[in-house]
Amino acid sequence: MRPSPASVTAIIVTYNSQAVIGPCVEALKAQGAATLVVDNASRDQTQTIARKKGATVLACETNLGFGVANNRGAEAAQTDWLLFINPDAVVQPGAIERFWDAVETYPEAGLFGPRIYEEDGSYFFQPRSILSTYLKGKASGKTVPSGDTCVPALSGACMLMRRDIFLALGGFDPDIFLFFEDDDLCRRVVDQGYPILYVHEAVVSHLRGKSSAPNLKTAFLMRACQAWSRAYISRKYGLAYNPASILLINGLKYLVALVTFNAKRRARYGGTCAGTLRGMMGQASPR
Repeated sequence: MRPSPASVTAIIVTYNSQAVIGPCVEALKAQGAATLVVDNASRDQTQTIARKKGATVLACETNLGFGVANNRGAEAAQTDWLLFINPDAVVQPGAIERFWDAVETYPEAGLFGPRIYEEDGSYFFQPRSILSTYLKGKASGKTVPSGDTCVPALSGACMLMRRDIFLALGGFDPDIFLFFEDDDLCRRVVDQGYPILYVHEAVVSHLRGKSSAPNLKTAFLMRACQAWSRAYISRKYGLAYNPASILLINGLKYLVALVTFNAKRRARYGGTCAGTLRGMMGQASPR
């Protein structure tokens, strides 16, 4: 049976996302989707704006990270389908109906993702993941599909999934605070024998990196989380990983940034070194 708009809950994880949460919720409500904002202890007006736009808000006392917060949302949802979407993403008119077309046509698929356009109008397509070790050869993101197609991975900016499959897989890996949690979920979906489907006619616009206000502390933390998560998934899946090389390259770049008084580069390269070291020592993800 074809799902209806009432069959899906859109889960939006926010953290100081007041600049973008309004349009995200409005677009989802216009297409009949229930919206559940899981807020990671924002200090701005994110929760107030989300409620005014008609979203249900699940307020977390601390910043749980992307994956754990989405898991909280999935547990709270009562619908058969879950749409995980970033607060800086906006579903375009008809996108959810196009998802339902794909669900009817490809009922065996375990995960569905849209066509994503970036702020500058460029087309984002993820042809593979570093966890797609079962693929041979190289795939270029410059060659994009012209219709629905099976893919090895999808961007966590927007994913549609049956709630029962998501829960059976254990949701997003709770040990990952930020970065690669979408790659990890896709890998587990494929390992369980479910195809992952790119839906060409379901369109989403994405203001990449606008989910929360940028600053030097955030830049440091983002790079630290990314480096830690790379170390973590490399251990989890037995991937080739050379932390010494990462530390050497980024350490040198950090020193250059230090002597040239470039605070932004210092935050980025310092964060990569810090996250790599924590990953090497088996410590928990920075947050």
